[in-house]
Amino acid sequence: MQKLHSLCRDLPIIDALYFNALYCNVNRHYKSSVFIHHHSPLKLPLNIYSTIAAFATCISFSLACQAGSYAYITNQASNDVSVIDIDKNTVIKTIPVGKAPVGVAISSKLNRVYISNVEGKSISVIDMKANQVIEEIAIKGSPVGLAISPDSKVLYIADWYDDRVIAINTTDVAQQREIAVGKAPAGMVLSPDSKTLYVANRDSNDIAVIDTSNLAITSRINVGKHPFGLALSQDGSTLYVVNVISNTISVINTATGETKSIKVGDHPYCIALGADSKYAYVTNTQDDSVSVIDTTLKQTVTRIKVGEVPEGISFDPVSKKLFVASWGSNSVSVIDASNNQVINTIATGKQSRAFGQFISEISTHD
Repeated sequence: MQKLHSLCRDLPIIDALYFNALYCNVNRHYKSSVFIHHHSPLKLPLNIYSTIAAFATCISFSLACQAGSYAYITNQASNDVSVIDIDKNTVIKTIPVGKAPVGVAISSKLNRVYISNVEGKSISVIDMKANQVIEEIAIKGSPVGLAISPDSKVLYIADWYDDRVIAINTTDVAQQREIAVGKAPAGMVLSPDSKTLYVANRDSNDIAVIDTSNLAITSRINVGKHPFGLALSQDGSTLYVVNVISNTISVINTATGETKSIKVGDHPYCIALGADSKYAYVTNTQDDSVSVIDTTLKQTVTRIKVGEVPEGISFDPVSKKLFVASWGSNSVSVIDASNNQVINTIATGKQSRAFGQFISEISTHD
């Protein structure tokens, strides 16, 4: 394996691609062991098959190594995004984006990361394979929360100051719809079938339930004071709402609307669900901790100390790790979810927020 690493590292990519193509076609066209390259005859050694196979393995190995889980952390004061390799717990790239980035939404299907720039009044679109911005979508408003439909067809944008949600077609951003929701919309989450959008209206103290087919509000659910972060169970049956001023989360049965309140830490902000939604994890910005909630017992079972002013939080189902962005310490705390212990701290940009689901796996297929 070490030799393969060395061979692949030293091989120019164009040569690797060339030899890979050659290997795929040699049996069909060049059984005589002589083939044409740039219109010049070339005799090949008898071991050409094994040689070309090695090059082909190299390119396949290189492509495989591109896959993996990555965290995209918005840094509001440095106007950039830190890309963290989850396997290595290291920042592999810093991507400049618009002014004051906050929200994150990821489509593994499209290999795209969407970043809301609240002061820049735009959405930066990042190609995950190249890790660079490929498009800026101007927004006439102040985008904060983002959510993308499970089918990746629609990007939803919460406009903080204009009290509305904008729905943008991801294949044609000129196709846009909008709906007035409530005061200061923040977190959003979609049902697994993409048919229902839940929006936390911070200053209205409620959740707007929206039919995505016609962007109509079907109901409102009253919750605690200043709802902000949202999470939805994998089956869509339970909605979790973080209430910043009440220091609680509301647990809502999406079929009946029945609500239960659970106490958490001081000034909670965002929430993530673990494997099978058995545990919920809530960042508490004023006591620098994460509350761990048993969703069956509906109670806090422990708290984990993290960096200063923790905000965004996401769970990686592959590594079983939690990543917590800390605005006050410009870092990300890495938590082993099996024992609720902080195992690493990663330096990021200034004022890390990462509001939304910010972890994804890059696909190796177009």
